[in-house]
Amino acid sequence: MKTLVDEIKNIFLDISAMGKGLIYGFLMVALLILVGGTLLFGILYIRNLIF
Repeated sequence: MKTLVDEIKNIFLDISAMGKGLIYGFLMVALLILVGGTLLFGILYIRNLIF
């Protein structure tokens, strides 16, 4: 019985870790897109001002 409870606990811990990893991955991709877009906009804006 104890092994069954331990297995179920481990499964829930694994699922929560997977969920956290998924959210973290989405946040990293969103941050990458945001930073890339900001850099691109900034470079094009400065080029437009200079030339």
